[in-house]
Amino acid sequence: MKSLTLLATMTALCAPIIASAQLVDFEDLNNNGTGGFTLYGDNVTSRGFKFTETVHPGDPQAIASWTSGFPGFYTGTVAIFANYFDGSMTMTKVGGGAFDVLSIDMADVFLGGPNQTVTFVGRRADNTQVTESVRLNPSNVLKTYSLSLMTNIVSMDFQDDPSNTFQFDNINIVPEPATLIGAAVGLAAFLSRKRKA
Repeated sequence: MKSLTLLATMTALCAPIIASAQLVDFEDLNNNGTGGFTLYGDNVTSRGFKFTETVHPGDPQAIASWTSGFPGFYTGTVAIFANYFDGSMTMTKVGGGAFDVLSIDMADVFLGGPNQTVTFVGRRADNTQVTESVRLNPSNVLKTYSLSLMTNIVSMDFQDDPSNTFQFDNINIVPEPATLIGAAVGLAAFLSRKRKA
């Protein structure tokens, strides 16, 4: 009976963590490039997530962000982008694990360019995938776009239409609840054994 009470307590304690979102805002990255650019190579890690440019592996200019030295395209915050029109990026959690993506801020790289469609492909641990497309508004600021299908995924591809590219920031993520509940169950079992000893 004590084990069930302990398990219920641990699950209740995990509920706020499950419900709380994590924001990947790229503000932990160095953004002091020259000529208005910071170049990150073919991958960059921020806030526990890795972003890999998949079309140009090994290219030192594959991922970039504007700096305040180029105010015409800088959004006022660090927003990264695939630095080629045919670029594509994949997002994964450092160390693996599933996550949900609730929303993402995006804008045309050149701020106010033509309408374009961004397609997200989420892959799950069982190799199934979900696809969701978003039509960007031509705007000179980052706008928030909600995603409803990117749940329980282990990776997410960002694909833009080949005529242009987009910059993104402020990815709103929730850790997969099953992972956290599993951790709570394991901790409860450990504590229960410790009490019996």
